Amino acid sequence: MPITILDYVKSVVGDKDLYTAEDCLTSGVDILGGCQGCQVTIAVYNAYPSTSGYWRCAGCIGDDGFATVADFTAHETAAAACPACGSTGNLSETRITTGARAEGYALDCGQVWPP
Repeated sequence: MPITILDYVKSVVGDKDLYTAEDCLTSGVDILGGCQGCQVTIAVYNAYPSTSGYWRCAGCIGDDGFATVADFTAHETAAAACPACGSTGNLSETRITTGARAEGYALDCGQVWPP
């Protein structure tokens, strides 16, 4: 079973009887979000971090989750790279067309390719 965002929050703020929005903010996560796959509203207790960098619900996480908090934090601290040039600096998300009526996001370093 993959970890939830709440599991990550617990690892940052420690064991408590009740977790607050302040605990989430201290951990660097929001208390609510949306599933990358089906766009359902999810909260820290039922949101799973995925290898894509976005939250997913239990129905959409599949094999793209993390088995441990350590796996998640190692993935989050790894430097992302531009798929076009490999640069790890000055990255941003760019909205792209992924189909006739669909859009998505891709990493972009801002350089024009090919050079």
